[in-house]
Amino acid sequence: MKFLLSLTAFTLSFSAFAFVENSTKGYPNCMACHVAPTGGGLLNDYGRSLSQEMMSTFNLGEKFAKPYYGLVSNTEHVTYGGQYRHIQVQVENDQIDQKKQFDMQDNFEFGFKYKKAFLVGTVGTQEGPNSTEDKDEFLSERHYLMYQPDETSFVRVGKFRQHFGINHPNHTRYVKSDLGFGSYSETYNLDMTQFFEWGEMNISSSVGALDKDYATDDQRRNLVYNYTHYLEGESRLGFGLLHGRSKSYKRSIINLNYVSSLFKKLTLRLETDYVQKQKITDNTLNNQLDGLYGDYQLEYLVTQGLRPYVFVQHAQENLDDYTTLKSAPGLGFKWRIISHLEFQGEYYQQTNHSNDQAKTHISYIMVHLYH
Repeated sequence: MKFLLSLTAFTLSFSAFAFVENSTKGYPNCMACHVAPTGGGLLNDYGRSLSQEMMSTFNLGEKFAKPYYGLVSNTEHVTYGGQYRHIQVQVENDQIDQKKQFDMQDNFEFGFKYKKAFLVGTVGTQEGPNSTEDKDEFLSERHYLMYQPDETSFVRVGKFRQHFGINHPNHTRYVKSDLGFGSYSETYNLDMTQFFEWGEMNISSSVGALDKDYATDDQRRNLVYNYTHYLEGESRLGFGLLHGRSKSYKRSIINLNYVSSLFKKLTLRLETDYVQKQKITDNTLNNQLDGLYGDYQLEYLVTQGLRPYVFVQHAQENLDDYTTLKSAPGLGFKWRIISHLEFQGEYYQQTNHSNDQAKTHISYIMVHLYH
């Protein structure tokens, strides 16, 4: 049971990603606010001002929204950032009732621009529960080179989280973890993104460990295609394909996603994944498993910066075996009090149908401070 708690807590550790609800406010893509074209990580000055003016309850002034709370300013060639997150999580079922608190993330991020080229990287330490491998050791979560030949085209190479489906900051969803896009899932990738007036396209390839071959490397290697169409400036419809393999399995994934504004203050986010997967044993492909995964969320804007929400997620590795299904309805809130400080709380009840429909209650409260 200690393993269950550690595993659950570890999946609650996540990196900063784009706030996809901004697509319902006339910002359908991420490049307006972020250095990375698919979102996450470093904010440019416009993104920082937007965070303060449109996404935070209280405004402490233009200086406080600058990097490191006004201690430094971004320049034409240098951009600053970073993340600190701390969490308290509780897991309870018929056998356990345990609480843990720990730092989830602690890093600084820097971006250097020269003409049309960017060098971006983080420096920090490996965080997580005490059982986390290499805890407190040096960690660079991402580091990459990016080239921008024009205003709408980007090419990246390096270590970062591969883009697939919706980029959103809530990686407590076990659906993301089960598909390999949860906490600390950064890999070495080649990524190309093109923006149009009507939408965007992204193609990426993950190459796994550079010094290993398929037989010894258990990191995923794949080819991914993402297509997103903007719908009237207040919603977006997306489609994704993934095909790849690692030492342990071969898989293909079809992703469908949708984000839309309902009655101005409601935001609907839908994402579902159909997975075909074959495990590899002694270089032999086993029988194919067809699985289905989903994450659906509805949130309400109470006042600027405060968003309660309800959600349901499900994951079933084998559609022919009902006992592989796990499902979890839940509710939570996000409150960005000021532009550099955010609280998030969540509760969900997870049902594992493999164990007489045993239920586990999981809740957490998280504080996020970004530099």
